[in-house]
Amino acid sequence: MSLAKFTSDFLIESFTLVDNLFINEHLPHCTEKQLKVYLYGLYMCSMPERLNSLDEMCATLDVTEAELLSIYTDFEDAGLVRVVSKNPLEVAYCSLKRAMQPPKKYKSEKWNDFNRELQALFHERMLTPNEYNEYYSFLDSVKMDRDAMLMIARYCIDLKGESVRYPYILTVARNWANEGVRTVADVERKLNEYEAQTEDMRAVLAALGRKGGAELEEKQMLLKWTRSWGFTLPAVLEAAKSLKGGKTFRKLDSRLDEFYRMSVFTAEDMKDYNARREHLQDLAVRINKTIGVFYESLDHVLEVYTSPWLEKGFSDDALLLIAHYCFLSGTRTLEGMNAAVEKFYSQGLLTVDAINAFIGEQVAQDERIKKIVAATGRERGVTSSDRAFYRTWSAVWGFTDDVIMYAAELCAGRSYPTSAVNRLLSEWKAQGVRTTDDAKRAGTQSAAQDRPRASSSKNFEERDYTDEQIRSVMVNIDELEDDDL
Repeated sequence: MSLAKFTSDFLIESFTLVDNLFINEHLPHCTEKQLKVYLYGLYMCSMPERLNSLDEMCATLDVTEAELLSIYTDFEDAGLVRVVSKNPLEVAYCSLKRAMQPPKKYKSEKWNDFNRELQALFHERMLTPNEYNEYYSFLDSVKMDRDAMLMIARYCIDLKGESVRYPYILTVARNWANEGVRTVADVERKLNEYEAQTEDMRAVLAALGRKGGAELEEKQMLLKWTRSWGFTLPAVLEAAKSLKGGKTFRKLDSRLDEFYRMSVFTAEDMKDYNARREHLQDLAVRINKTIGVFYESLDHVLEVYTSPWLEKGFSDDALLLIAHYCFLSGTRTLEGMNAAVEKFYSQGLLTVDAINAFIGEQVAQDERIKKIVAATGRERGVTSSDRAFYRTWSAVWGFTDDVIMYAAELCAGRSYPTSAVNRLLSEWKAQGVRTTDDAKRAGTQSAAQDRPRASSSKNFEERDYTDEQIRSVMVNIDELEDDDL
């Protein structure tokens, strides 16, 4: 799984860089079809998996799979690519700068025994000096025992036949080396792992409707699923059963990758997840419609947004309510809604009633702040600074609304009334003022006038908020710290 990826429109508007070494050294010798294949393959390297496929290239370039294999085999001989697998066809583009470097020279007498034993594995063709040099370079770079390399080569020949080429053998060796395989004992352990899963592999092949043996890549996938990812065989078989259409190892790998990312590991959990997926999709569509967005594929939406939101404990109705409030406040993206969801979650507001109560309280708070601003002689909307000051005055300094209102009245007409209120309340805090009577006794500049105070009681049954109130409240939510409530 990738942590970050480009969107399809970004990739379409981006560029595919072609090394000048290719243009200078190889392009003049390419046929038209070879040139198309190289450039389009280079372009596909940056595309997402669903667009980076053999079928996609064949359809776009009007070539057959056999033609592609032939072309890429020629490119491999030129050092442009590595053919990682022939069935299914998988190609890795190589650095041209490395391909143009002169090969390192090795003393032949040092490798006589290795050369003889390696050649003995290939009865139908003679190995070339370039092939030998690739093996030398690999062994020199990864520090693998020569006998271990010969065992890997023998295994690949048994699996693919003597037509197997050195890039495939070295790719297998490199993958195994990355797993710590360096010695004969390491190779034997790896082969024993494959042998131990023979019966499991038969069951997986049967679940996929496959006959015959498994490819090396498929054996490695099964090991990854069971050893690295922690799936049991029943879970793998249940995932295979849930596939629709043509069932392949690659589709099964993608399906298990999805389950792995969603922390779904058992066959029972997979059944529940599959049943719940339809509900998740329906909820995602309703949320998207509410905030005004559309996605052709919902896989990313379910994984990144809908499912994690539900796992946090939000009800469907609560998420739809948040989506509605986001729409009214001008938030029209899932990422924007996610920020609001995280804020509600940090306050423990997971139900419709809790969210509505909170919204009601925030609307009431904005109304109180608006009256305080008006008391200073200003008529304007409530700003984020006003909310921050009010939270400091009330929650941190401990003043009641009556005292804050009284201070606002005393500061009315000043050039910067909010600053004046801050200073005055700060002085009162230092003097221990807690009530309006305390404030009068503190020796203020203006006599306090008795005025009826607006009730600060909250009616959470009222839900008819204006768009402007919702916009203000949603901005207020973004400004909250986790411990504000």
